[in-house]
Order: sequence, then C-alpha cells, then structure tokens
Amino acid sequence: MTGKITLALIRREANTYRSHGLSEEAGDLYKNLLSSSPHLPPEIKADIEHQLKKIDLEIGCDALEESQTISDEQIAVIKQGWRDHPTFDEILTCAMTFYQIGRFGDALGELKKLSRNFDELKGATGAIAACLIQLHGYEDLPLAVDQLAREFYKDSRAILSFQAAIAEKMLKWGRHKHARSLLRHIMRYKNFPPEIPKRIFALSREIGIT
Repeated sequence: MTGKITLALIRREANTYRSHGLSEEAGDLYKNLLSSSPHLPPEIKADIEHQLKKIDLEIGCDALEESQTISDEQIAVIKQGWRDHPTFDEILTCAMTFYQIGRFGDALGELKKLSRNFDELKGATGAIAACLIQLHGYEDLPLAVDQLAREFYKDSRAILSFQAAIAEKMLKWGRHKHARSLLRHIMRYKNFPPEIPKRIFALSREIGIT
C-alpha cells in the first residue's frame, strides 16, 4: 500500500528532477503514482494533486508570450465558481489559468492573495518566480521583487528570505541573469540576519559572483 513514506521518496526524486529543470519528468512521477495507486488516502491524493498544479505552473515558463486579446468577460469566467474565501488550490488554479493564457500580471495578482497565510505564500514561491520572470527583465527585476517582498512581509528577515528564495528558483531554471541581478541587489543589504549570509554565499558561489 502506498503511504506517506512512498510519497516522501517520490517527492525527493521529483524535486531532484525539478532542480535540474526537468519539471515534466517530475510531473510524470506524480502522475504515475496516481494511476498506479487508485486507492490512495484522500490526504495523500490531495498532496499529489497540489504538487502537480505547482509543476504545471512552472512548466512553460519560457513558452508563452503576453496575450492582448482576452476580455474582462473572459477573465470573469476564469474566476467564476470561486468562493468568497478561495482555498490555496483554487487560487493556484486560477493563477495557473491566467499564466497559461499569457496574463502574467493577473496570475501574479491572484498569487498575492496568498499573503493572508505565510505557509501558503511559501508554497507558491515557484509560481511567483515564474510570473516575475515573464513580467520583468533582469535589470528591473530587483526593484519589483523588493517591492513585492515588502507587500508580503514587514520583518526584514522575511523580506530577505523571500528574495533569496526567488533567486534560488530562477537559478534552478537557468535564468542566470535574473538570478544574478537579484542576488547582487540582496548583497547590498546590511546587517543580515544570522541564517541569511550562508544562503547568500552558497548562491553567489553557484552563480559565479565573488
């Protein structure tokens, strides 16, 4: 019987694929698990489906261009059916839909709603990074990320940690110019919290910043 240990092992393998830019292969692992285990416990099935939604949003980071043809009525249709207080999965699904049709600003707008819960926000870091890549060139990215971090957090430690997480995602996806630009911005800060310098140093070494 497939359980939490099996899911943890598959998630580790999937994360390895994702760290090498192989999001489709990571998604296949989860899909195979769903198809081969029809009697999964509901909480495990929900976890897998959540991971697949995150992967789907990451895939195609380079594949779409901004669409100018969608109407306000079509946007309303996308959001139709969501409750007054949508769940994490509903917000992520709505953001993914906007992303897939090239409405990256609207996708990011949906993801901003997750600032209500820091754990949810952390879970959407990859989706947020994907939108930022599409919306900003590497030169204006640092200001955009800085402003976004300050919308989400008040604590300086959380602001820096969020920016570092975005840089990590971009580096994993091979967006070296974006990651380097953001990392140089982060390194200008003074009085880092104790846990941040080690993380920044590891990123700077990987990307070739001395």
